Amino acid sequence: NVEANDRDYRTSVDRLYAAGDVRRGQSLVVWAIREGRQAARSIDEALMGTTVLPR
Repeated sequence: NVEANDRDYRTSVDRLYAAGDVRRGQSLVVWAIREGRQAARSIDEALMGTTVLPR
């Protein structure tokens, strides 16, 4: 089990991100899509130092 926040979707495991059903449990698909996009932005920012992806 890991703990993931909703600010940058990082988990308690180094370099591991979680979003959607993994983070909040089974939910609406629109939440999973939204969180997936936000997690992608956080990952892009962590890897590249900056991002142009929308929040």
